[in-house]
Amino acid sequence: MDELVRIMSRKGIIAKVSGITEWIYYTDFTRRHEILKKYNLLPWYKKLISKELRELILWRIEEMWKHSVEKKIKSALAETNLIPTTPHDMKEIMGNANEHFVTTELDSEISISSGVASTAMMYDYSGVINISPFACLIGRVIEGLITPWSRDRNYPIMSVEIDGSVLPPNIVSKLEIFMLNVLRFRQNPDISELVERESNVDSSICRKIIR
Repeated sequence: MDELVRIMSRKGIIAKVSGITEWIYYTDFTRRHEILKKYNLLPWYKKLISKELRELILWRIEEMWKHSVEKKIKSALAETNLIPTTPHDMKEIMGNANEHFVTTELDSEISISSGVASTAMMYDYSGVINISPFACLIGRVIEGLITPWSRDRNYPIMSVEIDGSVLPPNIVSKLEIFMLNVLRFRQNPDISELVERESNVDSSICRKIIR
């Protein structure tokens, strides 16, 4: 992953690597989802004294504390101008995943990765690179979901499997084309035809949100 970031930086492309808070907020989302399912199954007269209601209240307090800590850290680092704006509303992210890819009932990296990728592109990101370990089934499922969705919208998207070795020439070639598409993507919306088609290359930036 470091090699990908270095190569892109030489072209003036700043890569945003997915942070640990993204996964923390996702696990919190799934925990709340499970509590709510149990809570909604209760008779109305049991809800006010239920264990599930107490768990929801504690969950909310914990969520507010986590967001306050993140806000303090970002505020302290704001003067560096090194903290990019990123989608962090997990309800919005999982809503996009549920709408375009998979149900929220699927508790998996597939949900969060596809949701974050689509949400980032709906903001002001210029491409997504989906990075996964070599022969990773989850990575290939994510690729199978976000690649058609991105191509339909002319979004630069690239999937790459890495094993810790130096990137082979074919991956570097794909990355070069991907970077060209990224650089052109926001400059002029009328040149979307410059985004490479499947016939030219097995397309193009995970994740400008790199996992």
